[in-house]
Amino acid sequence: MAERKETPEAEAPRFPQRDEDGRIVSLVEALAYALFMVAVGVVLLCVIDGLFWIFGESFGQISGWISGILAVFIFVDDFRAWRFVTARWIVAPVAAALAVVTGLGLITLLPVWWLPLLTGALAVASAVVIYTVLWFIGVRLLSGER
Repeated sequence: MAERKETPEAEAPRFPQRDEDGRIVSLVEALAYALFMVAVGVVLLCVIDGLFWIFGESFGQISGWISGILAVFIFVDDFRAWRFVTARWIVAPVAAALAVVTGLGLITLLPVWWLPLLTGALAVASAVVIYTVLWFIGVRLLSGER
């Protein structure tokens, strides 16, 4: 039997697609991936909160903001991929501040009787969208790369 050789063309496509420096190349893919990670975080929080519910706690009282942790890993990875661009040190904190303000602003508009899990998840999802768009566009504008 002949052995099958792995070639770069036979590699499975990565999502999101990245360039040779490891930077995410598409805003749509970056948004989709980050929001998918938030959704995974929400599911994990529901499982954890469900376990506490089994032991007598009330469901939905865990903070939904925690669901954004997986998305933060994406942003840290992309931040590292731009290591030779000093503009990243400007764009990242500005985008993070505006994203947090957006999330907190959304929470103030949501009904207080909604579960903290739901309101936090919605707030972190809005913050992830704002951060992703500002980071993706901002770092490319300030670095002069397209």
